[in-house]
Amino acid sequence: MNNTNFPQFVLLFVLFMASLTVTSQDTKNAIILYNSKAVEAEITSDGNVNKIISEQPDYLKGFTLKVQDYGQFIASESTKVEKQPASSQAYSIFSSEYKLVKFEQNHATLSDEAINLLEEIVLHLRNAKGENVVLVSLSTLESGLITKNRLNSIRSYFKIRGIDPERVKIESLHGEIDVNEIKIHFLK
Repeated sequence: MNNTNFPQFVLLFVLFMASLTVTSQDTKNAIILYNSKAVEAEITSDGNVNKIISEQPDYLKGFTLKVQDYGQFIASESTKVEKQPASSQAYSIFSSEYKLVKFEQNHATLSDEAINLLEEIVLHLRNAKGENVVLVSLSTLESGLITKNRLNSIRSYFKIRGIDPERVKIESLHGEIDVNEIKIHFLK
């Protein structure tokens, strides 16, 4: 037994197990709320959602979800919504057609109708690799939290469905009316 490979085998085994442990810490599965529904999701160590694994309809059985009133935060919110000035746009909208994602008053969650529409856009973007989208919002407040949350809910949906965040541009417009919708234009 003097000339065996046992020490080398043990060393390789320990290295293999250590690498499995390190890579297994990159993501974990957790139950999260997605559009007010409990789902099991794969989440990275920095909190990003990689994918939705399955719905968990009975996870919150016996609990009542309280819906936050976003209106109380809009007036005091001071963070800026991403903007791209019209003079420095590095893209061109190649069609006057657009998709319209509608939201309920003072809500930023995606309805089933909005998810179906976004799924159509995801399929289109997967087939048209050179195209991007721009999300256009209109708000009376330059830094409206509800508008920012709506834009982020659409951008997060695209990311979860595998669309590179670089393909999603944002243009927030300031006007005299609030609208409960986000326009999605296709870009080249």
